[in-house]
Amino acid sequence: MRDESYFNNPATPRQKQYEVVRSIMVNKLTIEQAVEKFGYKILTIHSLLRDFRSSKLELFPIDIKPGPTERRTSHATQDKIIAYRKQLLSCIDIAEKLEQDCIKVSIRTIENILVDAGFDKLPRRSNADRGLTVKEQLIPKRAMQLDFDKLQPFTYDCPIAGVYFFIPYIVESGIIDILTKCTLPTSSDITAEQACLSMMFLKLTGNKRLSHMGAYDHEPGLGVFSGLTVLPKSTYMSTYSCRTSEMDLYDLQKKIVSHFKQIYPQFYNSEFINLDFHSIPHFGDESQMEKVWCGAKNKTMKGANTLFAQDSASNVIVYTKADILRQNETKEILKFISYWKEIGKNVTETLVFDCKLTTYTILDQIHDDQIKFITLRKRNKALLKQTTEIPSKSWQKIYLPIPKRKHKHCSVYESNITLNKCKNVFRQIIIKDHGRSEPTFVITNNTELKLKDVLIVYAHRWHIENKFAELASFFNLNALSSPLMIRIHFDMLWTVVADFLYHRFTHDLPRFEKEKAYSIFRKFIDMPGKIIFDGNKFTIKIRRRAMTPILLGVEKLQGETSIPWLGDKTISFEFTA
Repeated sequence: MRDESYFNNPATPRQKQYEVVRSIMVNKLTIEQAVEKFGYKILTIHSLLRDFRSSKLELFPIDIKPGPTERRTSHATQDKIIAYRKQLLSCIDIAEKLEQDCIKVSIRTIENILVDAGFDKLPRRSNADRGLTVKEQLIPKRAMQLDFDKLQPFTYDCPIAGVYFFIPYIVESGIIDILTKCTLPTSSDITAEQACLSMMFLKLTGNKRLSHMGAYDHEPGLGVFSGLTVLPKSTYMSTYSCRTSEMDLYDLQKKIVSHFKQIYPQFYNSEFINLDFHSIPHFGDESQMEKVWCGAKNKTMKGANTLFAQDSASNVIVYTKADILRQNETKEILKFISYWKEIGKNVTETLVFDCKLTTYTILDQIHDDQIKFITLRKRNKALLKQTTEIPSKSWQKIYLPIPKRKHKHCSVYESNITLNKCKNVFRQIIIKDHGRSEPTFVITNNTELKLKDVLIVYAHRWHIENKFAELASFFNLNALSSPLMIRIHFDMLWTVVADFLYHRFTHDLPRFEKEKAYSIFRKFIDMPGKIIFDGNKFTIKIRRRAMTPILLGVEKLQGETSIPWLGDKTISFEFTA
């Protein structure tokens, strides 16, 4: 333990010098007394006092901190930081710029360098100044048309390069020519064709909502699909349909289906057309929609009542209608007949629908118009009682060769009847022993079909139910874009066009002709790649995958295709290792 001997007997020369100077200047010892006490020579003590008074003697030396005496950041990097600050970039922005140059400098180091250089903090910037939304998301660039007179060669990464496989089919279908003849709205920067192509892109990629376009509107590689620098923002796409009218969409649908029917007769040659209502639920509180039965939710709720017509053989949708009120829904079949006559001059197909689509009175009108139909008759107690009174020997046993049907053997009874408030006579086929607790009553005015064929045709009406499931699962039919019917109809129309393009694409894929759209997208479309423009043509480079040999067999993907909305430049596909 230390005591006063620690000061009386210094252990180090520096401590001994301190005690000598202090004893003379503070304790007022004479030099002779100090010589006697500390053992120094007189001249040595005089030297110590001289050096102390002239500040040449440091009795308490300054501690020197270990480490570098200057910043480790190179002068070149510091000059870059100062140059970026003169451009009014924040420390975070400067760090990102340096990282692009493969220079890693922490934000705190940048702050210290700027303080040493005499820079003050930048004033706080708004979200718009920072290029961010309220939710801290980057504000995308404004979509502009590609100017091919000034466009320089480029190479863009594309997260869904497979969507470009549809471009040769879009050109072949002539949709762009139809759009140019229609009166759809345009803007100063985006034409009607480019707006519709952007909408088509969302449908071809299975986007759930228009608002989800924010996932793609920063990708220049996807903007090229529509002839734009980037895809339009979700606000533009959500409001574009509001500038259209119901007559515009009706005219566009009629022209598209009529044109498709001429150039793709293989998709429109069925003798039967399936019709059915589909209710799209709406979850908004403020809407003027009527309450409808939504099978997807198994309850009555606000929603959009829509009508679809489908080619029974190819499953292609040939007609859609969105704005259907409950009081008018029984007459919608007459509007479809009028529409189909405008396309083909007459209705030679047999219409197949269930008993809730229309009334018996309208069935009489359809028959008077010499249009064939197959539908169901509503059951009632009197009808069921009459069925039980039919003798057993009058029933006929038949076999229905329908794949995956559990009860293929059933009993049928055919007769001619006149329905309530009808003047015409129709065929009625009663089916029992078919797996249901009560008989089923089929009504038709088609006298040319055999009894078995009538039942098989009506059983195929479930193709349209399967189509609803596909449209809802991949094309997100049940995700309403708005409570406004015009926007719903616009959304449905491009859903139908995208669905047809998938049908056309799968027609060129051997053994995948009946594959669903979501499966085709997963196997053939959803793949990254590069969009390369060399100044004269576009090349889509995609790495080889398991399905590449099938794509190599598609004729339309092997040559070059001229694209009208891309300055008539050509596009080709290249599969790399």
